[in-house]
Amino acid sequence: MSETVVDQLMVRAAAAEAIHKWIEAVALYEVALARSPDHVPAMLGAATAARANGDHARAIIFLMRADRTAPGRADVLTALGEALVATSRLSEAAAAFERARGARPLDAAIAARLGATRLAAGDASGAVSAFEAALRLDAAEPLATEGIGSALVAAGRPLAAIEAFRRTGDHRPRADRAVALLALGDMAGGFADLDAVAARPAWADRLPAWNGDALDGPLLVWTGADPSDLVTFAPALPLARSLTRDVVLVAPKPFARLASALAGVGRVIADHDDLAGWIGMAAAAAPLAGLPHCLGLTAGSFAPRAPLLAAEPALADRWSGRLGLGRGKPAIGLVWGAGLELADLAPLAGIGDLRFVALERLPSAMLARSPGASGWEMVGVPVRVEHPGPDFDAGVDARVDCVALLSRLDAVIAVDGQPLRLAGALGRPGVALLPAVADWIWRLEGEKTPVYPSLSLLRRPADGSLRDLLPEAVRRVRDMLRP
Repeated sequence: MSETVVDQLMVRAAAAEAIHKWIEAVALYEVALARSPDHVPAMLGAATAARANGDHARAIIFLMRADRTAPGRADVLTALGEALVATSRLSEAAAAFERARGARPLDAAIAARLGATRLAAGDASGAVSAFEAALRLDAAEPLATEGIGSALVAAGRPLAAIEAFRRTGDHRPRADRAVALLALGDMAGGFADLDAVAARPAWADRLPAWNGDALDGPLLVWTGADPSDLVTFAPALPLARSLTRDVVLVAPKPFARLASALAGVGRVIADHDDLAGWIGMAAAAAPLAGLPHCLGLTAGSFAPRAPLLAAEPALADRWSGRLGLGRGKPAIGLVWGAGLELADLAPLAGIGDLRFVALERLPSAMLARSPGASGWEMVGVPVRVEHPGPDFDAGVDARVDCVALLSRLDAVIAVDGQPLRLAGALGRPGVALLPAVADWIWRLEGEKTPVYPSLSLLRRPADGSLRDLLPEAVRRVRDMLRP
């Protein structure tokens, strides 16, 4: 087929794209490639049409072929990076953008895209470097100006993040700026931003926004989709309850049972239920994450005066009996992940005076029958870790089994996550294994946090790993358990 015919196919394919006939366009590009296998524009066109049709995996195949045919082309590598991001292959995407940047070192947009991808992949320091390079090339590059503050927050540089937000003229409330302000101790500014950015359900527009004043009627408080918010902002609930007739928490149905066990909550209703009656009785509404701002809380007043969460006694008895808790060796709850892999638990091997119990629901392939009290333990782990069994946390209610078990364990050693925060809300002793840059509730430094005063904090050193913290965590747990 002559070059003229290939050109005609390219024109027809572009025309099909123009009227959003993506499948037809891909087919025409493929015909052109069958006749001219090294036609890079046809590969790029096919990839663009495939992505427009939602088929990112197929687009990657075309783009990898184009990269093999014409290595180092910035347009091919940039498109490949975008397609890889769309399929959550972030490390590969970052590598593609890095190569594209090498081909076009003065292109600020490519450097910014590399920064955004590194940030999404968890490489905060690398993201900062890429964003800063983009801004040196173009101080107004939109993706870099939008992302540099978030990257600095994630990299544990909150002061630099606040300066970046100021320098770019971005004064709107932002969740990432809130994290930076809270990390720096500016509770008023951080809580104000969290209140402002909280998504507001349509029903809340029918009620006045609460300003922290005393109310004669109930206060309707809605939660977000993240169950961690329930325990993170739980210290504000008893304080809100003291100023209102009642606090009614509107939560996603899977969290309703857990939310009903929080101190300060009078009633919990699922967010899909009919709220008309409650809206008619309520005096005001507020987001859970906005309560600290409404109440004007500081770091000191945000500290709980008593445990914020209570386990269901019958459920606690069930798991305590299942695991034979309270008899023999102390039982320590264990949570890994977030930088602590199963293989990293090796320093716990050989410890004979403590039992370790996993606090995560696990697939059956990771469990085996055992002669222990629960009858189950994990497989493929360098230390014996018991497990409550396949039915642990298997119900429709989020984490109620975990709360019940935590209430009867002697202590917990855990990375940051729901089980650790639940242990803190219960007032249970334990050790938090934190990354070098931790969430604001853990503060920038120190071994204690006012939010969860029963927990002792260990932070990963910049040149170390969470595995290195395990011996000290065990020592602290033993100290907690001494009479």
